[in-house]
Amino acid sequence: MVCTFCGAASTEGAMVCSACYEKVRDEFFLRDWSVDPRSDLRSLGIRSACLRVGPSSQGEVLLRKGSDPYLLVERTLQAEDRSHLPTVLDHYLAGMGVGLHLMGDEQLPVRPKVRELLTIPDTLEYQGERWGRALLRLGNLLALSARDMSRLPLGEDLRKEIFIDRASRALALYRRAAAVPELAPISTANTALLRLWGGDTEALQDLKAAAVDDDTRMQLAKAYWDLGKEDEAAETVAMTEDLQESVLRLRRGCP
Repeated sequence: MVCTFCGAASTEGAMVCSACYEKVRDEFFLRDWSVDPRSDLRSLGIRSACLRVGPSSQGEVLLRKGSDPYLLVERTLQAEDRSHLPTVLDHYLAGMGVGLHLMGDEQLPVRPKVRELLTIPDTLEYQGERWGRALLRLGNLLALSARDMSRLPLGEDLRKEIFIDRASRALALYRRAAAVPELAPISTANTALLRLWGGDTEALQDLKAAAVDDDTRMQLAKAYWDLGKEDEAAETVAMTEDLQESVLRLRRGCP
């Protein structure tokens, strides 16, 4: 086969050669259906409007902490006092649509700043539940990207390599979040689902053991559905409190 981009020879089953792959190796990728088409353009850093009313003695507009979601994250990172970063980051990721529980059907906006957010835990460490929640959400972003990039026509070796790389980073964040007792069950369930995506069928038993509330039951139902076990998925959904909502969530993202 040949590379779609440069025309060089590529490995069997790969539409991208290793050289072109290296150029996009660190890109954050999600499948088209995983991207929310209704996401706000303002957070992309374009088409933002600033309105100044009346005369001013200042010759420039100073941007401080405000309502713009990513601007608040960025300014907090640049400040000397970063004690509020866990809360700000957690709120920003939640606003993006990144839940605490990994589902696989998340619809997220395309925001170029996401790559920068994923590097925050590499250099910073905090204590408390808010930081743990942010770590879970960042881990979920990496897990989703690991799954979706592993399905690209990159060839078997590259698909496996990129899944292991991103999944291992996600698992590391899950382990750090598990240090918060309240978040440990969520970390366990997310870890089990990610292992299932990687082909570890034994992780299904861990996910079943963790399914003690509606959110983790939905994770289990999603796993059953992906494995083609529709009857087991239906039985699991029937155990949730809001049956109608659970059925709709189960079907979301399905082909």
